Amino acid sequence: MIKIKALLLITCSIFFIQACNDSDDEVPVATIVDVAKANGNFTTLIAALEATGLDETLSDTNSTYTVFAPTDAAFALLGDDAINSLLNDTDTLSNILTYHVISGEVSSVAAEAAVGITVEMVNGDSIGISLDGDNLLVNTATVTAVDIETDNGIIHVIDAVLMPPAAKGAPMDNIVETAVAAGNFTTLVSVLEATELDDILANEDSTFTVFAPTDAAFAMIDEETLGLLLDNPNVLASILLQHVVSGVEVDSVNAYALNGTSVATASQAAIDVSINTSADMLLFGGANVISKDIYTSNGVIHVIDAVVIGDVALPEPPISLVDVARENGSFTTLVAALEATGLDIVLADTDSTYTVFAPSDAAFEKLPEGTVAGLLADTETLSDILLYHVLAGNVTSDTAITVAQSNSSLITMENTDNVALSYVDSTLFVNNASVVTTDVMADNGTIHVLDTVIMPPAEKGEPTQSIVDVAVADDRFTTLVDALTAANLVDVLANEESTFTVFAPTNDAFDKIDSAALDALLADTEALREVLLQHVITAEVNSVSAYSLNGTNVGTASGNDVGILIDANTGSLQFGGANVIITDIYTTNGIIHVIDTVVVEP
Repeated sequence: MIKIKALLLITCSIFFIQACNDSDDEVPVATIVDVAKANGNFTTLIAALEATGLDETLSDTNSTYTVFAPTDAAFALLGDDAINSLLNDTDTLSNILTYHVISGEVSSVAAEAAVGITVEMVNGDSIGISLDGDNLLVNTATVTAVDIETDNGIIHVIDAVLMPPAAKGAPMDNIVETAVAAGNFTTLVSVLEATELDDILANEDSTFTVFAPTDAAFAMIDEETLGLLLDNPNVLASILLQHVVSGVEVDSVNAYALNGTSVATASQAAIDVSINTSADMLLFGGANVISKDIYTSNGVIHVIDAVVIGDVALPEPPISLVDVARENGSFTTLVAALEATGLDIVLADTDSTYTVFAPSDAAFEKLPEGTVAGLLADTETLSDILLYHVLAGNVTSDTAITVAQSNSSLITMENTDNVALSYVDSTLFVNNASVVTTDVMADNGTIHVLDTVIMPPAEKGEPTQSIVDVAVADDRFTTLVDALTAANLVDVLANEESTFTVFAPTNDAFDKIDSAALDALLADTEALREVLLQHVITAEVNSVSAYSLNGTNVGTASGNDVGILIDANTGSLQFGGANVIITDIYTTNGIIHVIDTVVVEP
């Protein structure tokens, strides 16, 4: 059965409606619209229905409907400007709303039985039904509550607004002509021409689905590797054909229904199709589908943000990882560090394979002055740091991206500590470092270039003080301690029977708040308590786990969700927009991370 994540109880809603009809002898009616209004979480949906007149349709008790109802939070993801624009464009809005409605009643059990197929909606377009574990998905949206019964149908709650697929129209250009005209597929077109696959994909007598990497996707791959591929056209062709499904037009809706399966490509490789439910993104081979349903005269193009290498063995120069780093010229500090620790011999061994997330010279230059010299004199610490950048085995960029997009994005490095892979805005992160170049090949592994040196996480040890004890003993947190006292939260965060992660604002962080506003907040116990609990997660989340949450929202003890993000320009971990300036201060009942701004708004 489908797991009900947050079943919305409607009993009170029905009683409310009944109370309004006490004077009538007839049995009270609770329609889809009545229940949605009484619930309180669908105010935007109700406003949209009323703007289009569809509230009357869904109040008709002579018909039955199934509504996949986006919450206010789901609509909020569109942004105020988009919502206001839709409310002023009722034709478009009606099309979107009726894309959420099925004629007749479809229970969660019936919906589960439709997994893997498409279902027609009232507007004439179809949705793709799939599962993510126990959770039902509609296109990329997650159903968060099921089987809310009304007198004229069923409501299932979803966490995103569904957008109808693009109309096919009557395209005149074939796949290759469309790619050329787009202007952001110049590398793809050139490699298709180099392998003579352009003639095949221009064939008007065939049908293809192409998952097309952009120029930016190809630009992530090392230039030397691309050169080697051009010198090996058969290998290059195998990679390109992994992006092509031959003989069939797979539109986005059909792709949604394929979630959790794989498709046979023209290379004979099976490439995974999945949905990242955190980002509501369709994935192909781990890459994000960033634009869908570009129809051509002989098929359809979906745009992806990474090249899918799959099981194809990339051509390798006949030199080791260390020799590649030496010849490159951008890794002089890394090579010196390897030589100082003797790890250059390990990484030059061609009987083993490794993946090295290699900090460039520019990455080492970001470290505080004197750090590199100090590390070169402390080879034990330096060796631990270097091995924290090394992974046994050969991992190409698309494999790393696939792991980053999964629910198990922590990987164990050669020093036995974990790093977190994440993939946000088409950037691959290793902890807080951005990967700026991928797939630099050697004959015993692969190098991916980092813009920041990643540091092993602090050891937990055996802390002796609680979260409150640590804060009281640290002069940087006097305002925080005063605030916790005023909000009656000291005993809560000192509780040794519970576990917390606290993103703790410093005195300087509180000083950023206008003094009058701060005084008012400190005097308002309820508001102060909510703000402070927005800084608390009721679990132990160390820095690496926090890095793995990059680009997501996390639930806090206040009941509000707060975003976690890594700034690709600075490498700073951010919590609700505040910079995390110190990580992993362990206590007897959790962890403190120090932040530079108070998170007032979630």
